[in-house]
Amino acid sequence: MSRQVRQRGVALITAIFVVALATIAAVAMFESSNIAVRRASNLIESETALWYAVGVESWTKGILKQDAKNNEIDSLGDIWARPVDFLPIDNGTLRGRVEDLQGRFNLNNFATTDVNQLKIHLLQFQLLLDAIGGEEASKAAGIGSAIRDWVDADSERLDLNGAEDNEYQGLDPPYRAANRPMQSVSELLQVRGMTKGLYLALRPFVAALPTVGTRINVNTASPQVLAALSKTADRTALAKFVQGRIAAPAKTAQEVLNGEANSFLGADKDLKPETQIDVRSRYFGLAAEVFIGSGRVALYSVYIRPDGGGDPIVIAHSTDAD
Repeated sequence: MSRQVRQRGVALITAIFVVALATIAAVAMFESSNIAVRRASNLIESETALWYAVGVESWTKGILKQDAKNNEIDSLGDIWARPVDFLPIDNGTLRGRVEDLQGRFNLNNFATTDVNQLKIHLLQFQLLLDAIGGEEASKAAGIGSAIRDWVDADSERLDLNGAEDNEYQGLDPPYRAANRPMQSVSELLQVRGMTKGLYLALRPFVAALPTVGTRINVNTASPQVLAALSKTADRTALAKFVQGRIAAPAKTAQEVLNGEANSFLGADKDLKPETQIDVRSRYFGLAAEVFIGSGRVALYSVYIRPDGGGDPIVIAHSTDAD
């Protein structure tokens, strides 16, 4: 009798063990199936979000082309300058904005081979740092020379503040100076003397445009960039111009020069602001974000709008996703 009880006990334990294994296997299969479904769902959401972002990129081309037909100048009152902060779409939302990149200081202007223009850009950059202010900017005197050496074609230091291969190869890890125009503003982080804090302070005010010698559009530039155009800039008049330029932008660059209607730039024999300003732009940047389900895709595009009303061309873009 005792033997039968033991056999029944072993059988019961075996049955329980088999049921437990089956349950574990079922749970594992269920979880694996859930993960596979979620992965497929995430992939579909990401692909959908990317297609929406590409659609925004294409739509922006049309906006820029239409604006060129409608206006002889570019200003913050134009249709391209109206941000979309919330637009419902299927299973999500999108937002985006276009910025005039010629309202920023072009870092690749440092690559000029014109000595007089280089002096102007170095002075402009230092005045921009002064206008930005803050501890990081105040410690950055002379960093313009290091940026110049990064983007110029030679391997000779501009001055004691410059940096070429010898300075970079002594770092850990070592690397070389690019000796070509910047492809992205983020390259600033590789330039000797640049800190993360200074980079973050500069980023809203600078661009890396492929054309050397671009001018600043006074109708779209920030007060900090405008103040860097002349040592004799009238800050009160500048603030007044910025406040009213959406409704009444400058029709010509001459309007902001000394003695004109929207004047805030005084004469400056060193910076020659009359040679550095414009009211028309060719380069624009798009920042678009699309949210589908729990996913996010961001698209950043740079456009060049050809003279003569041609179709805008995307010359660079990048994405990131969560």
